[in-house]
Amino acid sequence: MKSIITVRSEFDFRGETFCYESDIDLPDTIDDIDLFLEQLPSRIAKLNDLDVISYKFEMLESSEMEVVKFQSRIASAIPNLPMRVERFLELYQEIGPEAYLQEIAENYQIDLQANPHIAKALRAAYELGNEHKHKEKPVNTNTWF
Repeated sequence: MKSIITVRSEFDFRGETFCYESDIDLPDTIDDIDLFLEQLPSRIAKLNDLDVISYKFEMLESSEMEVVKFQSRIASAIPNLPMRVERFLELYQEIGPEAYLQEIAENYQIDLQANPHIAKALRAAYELGNEHKHKEKPVNTNTWF
């Protein structure tokens, strides 16, 4: 199951309130949170057919964005939604590996407290998998090409 967040941005523009929501796929780990946050407004605009060369897009870029929904195998690890996207990503990075480890252990009925060597082996396998996975190409935010 892929991890998916629903991101919402709400802002006022020319006397109207606009609310954009988009489902965004999350990788297991985010290598560069700043880059992810920089690309997020463009991804939301694209998913909502919003022209990136517009005042509305500028308002979207400058508005606060929040995660309102989180679908994942580890969704129970981050229960207090909605929250700001920045804070969510920090938590996601912080708890990600351990939450996945705990979820795998529960699925296979492994007591990690009683079997710390298994926990150590699972962590090593997780880290090895992250080291050798293919990197996704960053989303192109330049609309001229």
